[in-house]
Formats: sequence, C-alpha cells, structure tokens
Amino acid sequence: MNNTAMKKYGLNFNKSITNWDEAIPLGNGMLGCLIHGEGPLTFAIDRIDLWDERPREFISAKEFNYKNLIKYCTGDEKDWEEKQRIFEQKNKNNYPTKLSAGRIYVDLGFTTKDVSSKLDIYTAEAQICAKQGTNKVVLNSFICATKQVGVIKVKGEVKLSVRVPEYFCSTDETNTLNYPDTKYFNKDGYVYYIQNTCTDYSFGVFIKIIERNGFNEIFYTVANNENDAYFIDSAKIFLTKMANIGYDVLFAEHKLWWKKYWNKSSIRIADEKLSRLYYINWYLFASTSRKGCYPMPLQGVWTADNDVIPPWRGDYHHDTNTELSYQGYLKANRLDEGRVFVDYIWSLRNVFKKHAKKFYGVNGYLLPGTTTLNGSAVGGWVQFSLSPTLSIWVAQSFVDYYLYTDDKKFLKTRLYPFLKGVGNAIKSLLVEKDGKLYLPLSTSPEIYEEKKENFLSPNTNFDLALLIYLYQNLSKYSKELGFDYSEYDLILSKLDDIAINDENIVMMNRDIVLPFSHRHFSHLMCLYPLHLINYDNEKNIAIYQNTMLQIEQLGTGWWVGFSFPMCAQIYAMMYNGNAAAEKLKIFEKVCVSPNGFHLNGDYKNLGYTQWHYRPFTLEASFAFCDTIEEMLMQDHKGFIELFPAIPDEWKEKCSFVDLRSRGGVLVSAKLVNGKVVKLLFKATKNISINLKNNFAINGNITAKSKLVVESYNCNYGDVISIKLKKGNNVVVVVSAQGDTT
Repeated sequence: MNNTAMKKYGLNFNKSITNWDEAIPLGNGMLGCLIHGEGPLTFAIDRIDLWDERPREFISAKEFNYKNLIKYCTGDEKDWEEKQRIFEQKNKNNYPTKLSAGRIYVDLGFTTKDVSSKLDIYTAEAQICAKQGTNKVVLNSFICATKQVGVIKVKGEVKLSVRVPEYFCSTDETNTLNYPDTKYFNKDGYVYYIQNTCTDYSFGVFIKIIERNGFNEIFYTVANNENDAYFIDSAKIFLTKMANIGYDVLFAEHKLWWKKYWNKSSIRIADEKLSRLYYINWYLFASTSRKGCYPMPLQGVWTADNDVIPPWRGDYHHDTNTELSYQGYLKANRLDEGRVFVDYIWSLRNVFKKHAKKFYGVNGYLLPGTTTLNGSAVGGWVQFSLSPTLSIWVAQSFVDYYLYTDDKKFLKTRLYPFLKGVGNAIKSLLVEKDGKLYLPLSTSPEIYEEKKENFLSPNTNFDLALLIYLYQNLSKYSKELGFDYSEYDLILSKLDDIAINDENIVMMNRDIVLPFSHRHFSHLMCLYPLHLINYDNEKNIAIYQNTMLQIEQLGTGWWVGFSFPMCAQIYAMMYNGNAAAEKLKIFEKVCVSPNGFHLNGDYKNLGYTQWHYRPFTLEASFAFCDTIEEMLMQDHKGFIELFPAIPDEWKEKCSFVDLRSRGGVLVSAKLVNGKVVKLLFKATKNISINLKNNFAINGNITAKSKLVVESYNCNYGDVISIKLKKGNNVVVVVSAQGDTT
C-alpha cells in the first residue's frame, strides 16, 4: 500500500494530548518514545532491554517447588494460606520490573494549550505544532528505523532537560526501587543523566543538540553498561556521529525501511474504523518488535509514563499475552519482525531447562508463566505463573512458524528440539490413574481469580487441549523426521477426549461448564488457536454453535479488552463474519485509546464490561489483526479458503495482497459484489497447494502461469490441487457455469 492510501490511517489530533497513554508513539524495536504535553513538550523515552532484574527472594527459597505447590493447593484452608506465603508474596518487593527511561522536556519558550499532533504511519514520522498567539512552532520527530537514535527537528530556540521516573528514588516504600539519587549533567554540548542502581547496573538518557540550516536538530539515545563499561563516552561519540549525518539523511534511510515493511502485505475492507486500527496495530508491531532486538513485553517500548511501577511489572506474560502478541504476524507476512519471539525463546532454553529441574524436578524445557527479560520467574498468581502447560502454548509459536515457512532447517534445529524438550518435561509430570494420564494440578487461567476453586479436577480442557496438541505434533514431526513416535502415540491414547457435555457445550473440565462471564477463552483452546475441533461436520458445528450460545448467554460483563478479539476469532472459525466483525467493532469502540493503544477495560464507561480501568498492554491489538486475516483467508484444514468469514457489509468490495498461507505461499484476492474477481498465488518454493472452491458453482477454474496452464472443472465445495513453482506467479481465473457465491 502506498503513502497516499496510508495517509488516512495515521493519527491526527487537533488538541493537546494530556494523557501519556494517548500520546504519539514512536519506536524501532529497541527505543521507544511517547510525545505528549503542552509546553514543555514531553518525550517519554523507553528502551526494551531496560530492566531491574533483581530476583524476588522467595522464588529462590528451597520450599518453592512443584511438590509443595501440589501439596498446598490440594489441601485444606490452612494449606492454602501456606501456598500464598510460599508462592505469592506479591507485595514483598517492587522488583524485578521493566523500567521506563524517563522524560525529555523540550521547552519551546512558551506554554500553550494549543498543541496539535500528527503521525504519518507510512513514514513513522511525528509532527507537532504548538501555538500561542502569533507564536507558532512546528516540530518533526522520528526514531530511526536502522540506528538506535531518536531525532527531533525544530526551528527556533529550545531548551532541553531530562527527568527520571519518581519510582527510581522515591521515599514511598510501596512505589520505589530505592536507587541512589540520579546524577544530571549539562556540559560539553550534551544533556544527560546517569542512574546507578542497587547492583552494578547503570544506564542513562543522552541528548545532543546542533544547529543546521536555521533548525535545531536534537539527537537522543538510551545507553547502559550491560556490555560497555565506557557507555557514557560511547553514547556521546555515537550521538556526535548521528549529528554529523543529520536529520534529513537519517530520515531518508528510515523511510526506505518503512516503505519495505508496508509493502509486505495489505488488506482493504469496507469498514474504515477497523481498517485504520488494523494498520495502526501493524505500525505498533514494527515499532516494538524488530529483528535483532527483544520481543515485546506487555507494553513493548512504551512502558507507562506515570511515575509508578509499571502494571504487572511490564513483564513477559506467557498467559495469553505473548501468545496473542505473536499470533497474526505470519499470515500478515511480517516474518522478520515476528520471528524475534521464537528466536528469543530458543536463546533462553537453558534458563528454562534449569527452571524445569529446579522447580519441577524434571528434565526438559518449562517456562515460568511470567518472566523477566532474561527468562527468570517474576511470580504472580500460581495458576498461570507456575502452569507447566503454558510452555506448550509458547511452543505453538515454533509450530506455526514452520507451518507458514516450510523451513526444514528450522524444523530440525529449532521446532523439534524445543517441542521434544517441553514434551519430555511434561511427560515426567503426568500421573497415571485407571489407565489415563493426568496432571497433578490442573486449572484454566484466572478462572475463580485467586480462590482455591481455581484448581479443578484434572484435566481441565485448557490443559488437556494443550497436552493433546503437544503430543500430536511430536508424533507428527517424529514421523516426518524419521524418528520413533510410538511413545507419543501411547501418551495420546491415555489422554481423555475434550470434555463436551450432552448439550454439545465445551466444558471447563468433566464436571462443570463455564459458570459465569469470564475474560479468558482458555477452556476453548481446542477450538482456537489449537484447531483440535474444526467447524467441518454436523457434530462439530453443533459444538461450536452451542458453546458460543452459552458464551452469549453469560454476557460480556466480566470481559476485558482481549476477550473481544478472542471471541471474534472463534466466530471467524464458524464462518460467522457478522458476529466476528461486531466483536471487533466493540473492541475498537470501547477498549482502544485514540492513539491505538489497547487499554484493557471499558474506560469510556459505555456499559460493555464492569472493568473501567485503563492499563495499557499490547496483546489484544494483534489478536484483532489475526481475526481480520482469518476472516479474509483460512488455511488450517489443509486447504485455502477465500473470504470465509466476511460480514455482509464487506461483500460489496474487499481484498487482500500477499497474505501468507501455510507452506509459505503468498495469496492475493479481490471480492466484488460477492464474487471473486482476482486471485493470485506467489510461491516462495516449489509446492502444491489445495484450494477450496467456495467461490463458484460448477465452475471452470484455470490456473495460468508463464510455465503452465491447468484447468479444473469442479463443483462448489470441491478442493483442487494447484502446482506452484518458486518465484512464478499463478493467476487463477474463474469461469462460472452458474452463479458465483
């Protein structure tokens, strides 16, 4: 999509931005910035690897182990109190935590209530205009896509200052990290601070300003001593180098990167609000997830700018959050930006191996449910922070990457070893009873909050679905690689079927159905994203329909932001585009800030849920994108389906370009008045694809390329196989003998 088409999807504010979570967001995967305020302007700076990783003492205690967790979670009320003492000392310390780097204040020489802001998401450049009477100052800014520097350009004199968050050195014991006093400097042409911590770790924000052609150009970065004992001198040298290059040259390089990014795929749908949010979300994705950096934690590169410890410590939550954050990038063909997650998890496998041994007493790979940057446990509610099956959900990211790339080397060197490591660890936890295998503890994330009832009779459908998925894939890929798979088939034979009652409703476990409105759709993992039950026969259709009818009857009163796209994903699997679109519309209306940030609750008090708070996290934004892509194209049943779940209002005209299907094939298609008028396949390798004819009744379908022309006479609902050659585009032409659908 070109710049002209993208202009309407940017941000445009005609009044001053006074809330940090409505600010103009900039980022390059490592550095982040939020621009807001009225004078001086605030540039809230962040760096993705800025962390206080001091461990929580109780996590390293000898009694902190799986054996005790089982004991105290299955005992009496006194045992439950002991569980909380050993495993959930939530207020003991304010660390470990993600850190914000603080604020740069840009003083324009006057204070104003009249500040307008724009963000061009195609070029990732912000423009701020401040007025006071006849005074008018225009400021442009971007964070360079290819170098770790933020740049500001403004005409006229400016004054710069920098301030750290209050919680670094506060006297408030509930909101402090007890750091030594910050050291501020303004000398030798640099403005900066140095923050020493309670360990050997130090960091700072560094700024340099120069004058060029009547403009002031400001360059800033964040540096630490993690790998550079002389980081202060290094930061100054780096900023001098960037200043010598200058705003315009850096911006030209920056724009080229973003142009290539936006050319990877695009969609067009007949809903401007949903379209706009889709593109803003993918802008946010590239701003906070980038090859060579770390994957996004809860808030990516925009840690809260409100002077308190970040919500949930800004950690890596593997209970829905990281999984949803990296759910849609493959189909959107944004591989370089998304693969960072599986690379990161793989790089920490030895950390997870130690956790499996120390906490669970088993060999293999198991993740803590909440982690720091280095993979260490953060703690939290034990039903997710110490859930072994969350490791399987994380492992799905490896499986999906392989499915959408067909990268055989990745299968051999990453997917299979990681999946096997998780499988071996989980196998050692399973207990056999009456010929069936069960986990000693089983739960469904966050059901019953922190009550004892959270632990249900094993296995819950959440745990069971993940167990089935794990060993099905281990069996499948063992066969593909020529290894013995009998062990995995034996485990599968000893697992129960998914618990479904006589009314064809997917249950929580064998005993109960979902009893009340609940934010998580974790008990429905078997439907999506694991695809253990597909909407493909009379029985399964009844399961989907009756299960979602029960969800509708319970209502949305206890939902949060991510609940709406998670629900929409399941509606998309049911080909119910109207319901899927409606849930996405509610999400956009209720839970999204004017700048595109997902704020978790119904913060506008519109009456959709009882949560009216606004903590910012990212995961729902990309579940939203994933849903739209699933509405436009599905491929999980072994064949490609075009426009399977579009709402009535999109049927007049919608299209997509270069969405990626399983096997690595890029697909482009256009629908006009309910008819497919364009279909193009691009192969990244020699491959045969299966295409379902859901667009022509008794039609002749012709696949044309430079090398071959193949014709198929097929009925509606038939699946045809089309051979593709690497680098060779195939145009599919439909000549319907009857009406098209």
